Amino acid sequence: MVAERRRSPRVRAPEGAGGVIRSTIQVRVEDISRTGVRFQLSGAVRPGATYAFHAGLDGFDLSVPIRITRCKAAAAPSAAGHAHGLVYQAGAEFLWEKPEDAERLAEWLGRPGPPSGQFSANLKG
Repeated sequence: MVAERRRSPRVRAPEGAGGVIRSTIQVRVEDISRTGVRFQLSGAVRPGATYAFHAGLDGFDLSVPIRITRCKAAAAPSAAGHAHGLVYQAGAEFLWEKPEDAERLAEWLGRPGPPSGQFSANLKG
């Protein structure tokens, strides 16, 4: 078993959670933690690039700059289990400007029960 390398535990996004990057590219939010977010999109983003990130998380409004930490191509899943084309899986770290915003997210992530509802995320470069 490989030891966990993440600084904080992830919370899985609800099925169908999504948003947009640069107002045109659809983003599917995979999971979120106190320190970052993982998402899938149809085009590549450059590691090291920074973007404004906004997400409405089941009644919790999050606005924070992010830095892309990784982006890799993967086969797009299909309903029948056969890949059709490529998608890109990206990870980003939050660049907190105010510690109290990080604490608010930590409180939301730590609330009882799994998060429910729809994530909506907007990334603007």
